[in-house]
Amino acid sequence: MKKFVVKSLMRLMGSMPLRLHYCFAGLLAFLASRVFRYRVGIVEKNLAASFPGRDARELKRIKYQFYRHFADIIVETVWFGACRGPKRLRNARLVEISNVEVLNRMYENAPSVMVLMSHAGNWELIGGMASYNYTDEPSCFTEQNFSVVYLKQKNRMWDEILRDNRTAPLIDPKGFPGYLEARQAMRYVFEHQNEKKIYNFITDQHPYFRAKDFLKVTFMHRECESMRGAAELACRFGMAVCYLSMPVESRGHYKLTYVPICESATVMPADEVMRRYYELLESDIEAQPWNYLWTHNRWKKFPK
Repeated sequence: MKKFVVKSLMRLMGSMPLRLHYCFAGLLAFLASRVFRYRVGIVEKNLAASFPGRDARELKRIKYQFYRHFADIIVETVWFGACRGPKRLRNARLVEISNVEVLNRMYENAPSVMVLMSHAGNWELIGGMASYNYTDEPSCFTEQNFSVVYLKQKNRMWDEILRDNRTAPLIDPKGFPGYLEARQAMRYVFEHQNEKKIYNFITDQHPYFRAKDFLKVTFMHRECESMRGAAELACRFGMAVCYLSMPVESRGHYKLTYVPICESATVMPADEVMRRYYELLESDIEAQPWNYLWTHNRWKKFPK
């Protein structure tokens, strides 16, 4: 009953125009940053360590820009969940792929493509990827070759709600085979190694599971453990690898750009792939410091 109520409320709220959602976002940002102070301490610590050359006044400005963006992510995600089918999503033009020809080329010339993503932009909108090409060139995306890896929520109800929300714009969300829980991803890749796929891995998080061989990298002036399972899978199967950049062009419009890392991961070690990924991610963060998930304690193993 609780799940039904939550899903019904989200569906009702999501049916409202996106512009109205952005009005709510202003209030939500104020409540999160000033009233409830949601992870404010972590955000301030992360910003201070990541931008050592910026003064307190600028860091404070970035912090409040981040909370406004964070609120936008929440309301966009709710709106996205009410896009039952691709038409409403396409009409809104919330996300646009800037260089679909690059992904098409990599997809054509490699067994599969590994897309390394981050918590920049709005990662919750990735399920609509097949709808984001507005050029005359056809996109290689289909609901059968597109896969995205996620981490299962501890709360079963919210795990089911998020799955329903993330796959809402698909033509056949219940039959979508590419929504892969992190623990299932490796097995799925092995089972489908003879099929062309586009795998999307969010790889800037702290490693999900315990292991002894995580790569240690320097990211935003601090050491941290890096997830490298996606890069290792790409190397194992000779996939092309690219980085997905998702800057905010303007409020209500993200521009996706595919940046090639290697045409075949057989010629680039997994560690080198991941270091190049972090270089590209750092460049995006420097350009839009507020456009990143600073509430995540990414550096908890190596505090500064």
